[in-house]
Amino acid sequence: MSAIIYTILKEFFVLIHEHPVKARIMSPVNNENSFTFQVSLHFKNNSSADANIPNSTFTSYATAERHLLGYLEAFQNTMDLGGGIAEGTKF
Repeated sequence: MSAIIYTILKEFFVLIHEHPVKARIMSPVNNENSFTFQVSLHFKNNSSADANIPNSTFTSYATAERHLLGYLEAFQNTMDLGGGIAEGTKF
């Protein structure tokens, strides 16, 4: 299995209910039309034991950014309603 090297395009640092959340949008160096994001923490709502883990690849930076910001907003809303935290990507 070969390693994939990513370029970090943008990083976000937010504080959600006193939990520091880091997120970043990345693109593989060998494919400029592929974008993904990673988040340091994930959220769990009260009706599910599993964390809400985004794992999507997008074909445009704008779409990846929009989905990441939507995920962070859903994270905030879930925490407002008493949701929990799950470990995400370590970086």
